[in-house]
Amino acid sequence: MELITLKIFNTEIEAEMLKIFLETNDIETYVFGNILANTYNLFNNTSGGVQLKVSENDFEKANELMTEFYNKDHQ
Repeated sequence: MELITLKIFNTEIEAEMLKIFLETNDIETYVFGNILANTYNLFNNTSGGVQLKVSENDFEKANELMTEFYNKDHQ
């Protein structure tokens, strides 16, 4: 299974919020990155952020759901 980055976040909390939403809609998600690494990277400015990844097969549906998630948040 090929994993594709759906979105990169500044914090794990942001990633986890979208992860929960996607998983309630039957999309398996994977979070890469951690708080300790991000704290370190605040000082060396090379942060890759916290990556939320999904299966290549689920990418299109996940992207649509992500758009829905953020549109609800701003209504």
